Amino acid sequence: MKKLTIGDLTLGEGLPKICIPLTGASQEELLSQAELAETLPCQMVEWRADYMLAAMKEESLQRKAEKLKTVLGYLRMELDMPLIFTIRTAKEGGRADVTKDEYFFINELIAEGAMTDFIDIETFDAPGKVDEARIREFIRHAHDHGTKVLLSNHDFEKTPDLEEMLARYFVMQELEGDVMKLAVMPHKEDDVFYLLEVAAMMRDTYARIPFIAISMGELGASTRICGGEFGSVITFAAGADASAPGQMDAATLSQHLSQYYG
Repeated sequence: MKKLTIGDLTLGEGLPKICIPLTGASQEELLSQAELAETLPCQMVEWRADYMLAAMKEESLQRKAEKLKTVLGYLRMELDMPLIFTIRTAKEGGRADVTKDEYFFINELIAEGAMTDFIDIETFDAPGKVDEARIREFIRHAHDHGTKVLLSNHDFEKTPDLEEMLARYFVMQELEGDVMKLAVMPHKEDDVFYLLEVAAMMRDTYARIPFIAISMGELGASTRICGGEFGSVITFAAGADASAPGQMDAATLSQHLSQYYG
């Protein structure tokens, strides 16, 4: 698996990097969360822009996109660490109620601004359904503007079987993004082990790009600590608020990582 360096940070080297989500629904709240993140033990932040997008329901698409771009500029000035821009849609556990065209329109405008290190793009329209041409086109567009792409998939219903989880990673990898992420929901302890087994297979045999592997919820919380042992390069922790079930606060996660990896 190749390492990926962003500034002074290298994914795939040392401990998994702690990423804190910013979930403010207003510019003031978001910048306050960013200021807090600067004081916490984290190496990256993720702006969950769907929270702010959901608060702009009555505005035009162009206005929404321009406002997000403007706020991103302020956020970029506040933060001195790598940044992921994410619009998480309702179908993958987020708050954005947008069409596919609206989703890509906003993300393309953000990419053109070249103010974020990564843009998270949801890979699957539905299980097994991928708009390969559009995603490849977006990746080329982002790369042309110096922005990397994190391809993601979140399954809040279940943990798929081993073959299906591997297949999802394979699809994301073949699309030629820069990092890939799979987050699944466990219903029993074996589900957590299955996710880690898939991660180990990616680490040892299949992964050509850095990957993230997360088992969500309280049952899967251990994967946010031990995932790095199985190859996962980023782990997510709560700052002001959690953005997914099972996230612990950044200070606690940092302490657990130090103890686990010695």
